Amino acid sequence: MTPGTILRFVPAVLSLALGCGGKQGGAEAPKTDVADASSAGDGGAQGSTPAVRPFANTPLEAQSLIQEQIDAHMKTLWKCVGDYRTKKGDPHKAVIVDVGIDQEGTLLGVMSPNPKQELDPALRDCLFGTLHGLAFPRSHSGVITVRQTFTDVAMSP
Repeated sequence: MTPGTILRFVPAVLSLALGCGGKQGGAEAPKTDVADASSAGDGGAQGSTPAVRPFANTPLEAQSLIQEQIDAHMKTLWKCVGDYRTKKGDPHKAVIVDVGIDQEGTLLGVMSPNPKQELDPALRDCLFGTLHGLAFPRSHSGVITVRQTFTDVAMSP
């Protein structure tokens, strides 16, 4: 893998692709378009003790460990989405976000998968605040982007 290569994982498909859409052009992603720790507060951080970050030996293991952390906080993430839906007046609006994690297991940001469409700032800050400080894995895989989709699922009778 070359410096600047970004692995993009989509949980539903688990596909790898080189490159990255959006405003992040390399492994060192700027934080200008995403919430940062100073503006989001401590949100999802577990007290003042630093999170123990596991080491992922493969990109797939890193993606799996990241998804486990996201899934463990899904109730709070859904509250963020619910507040956003209420604000927009659309109780069933689908929300899709990309969550960026660097090789040290640090949350880089939460952003829209569409580079031409900014994520609502209140939604972005709420999601970031929930995920900030979680024990995402360290890896040699560079930046990993996990796509998370929030949609209403129709239940069949």
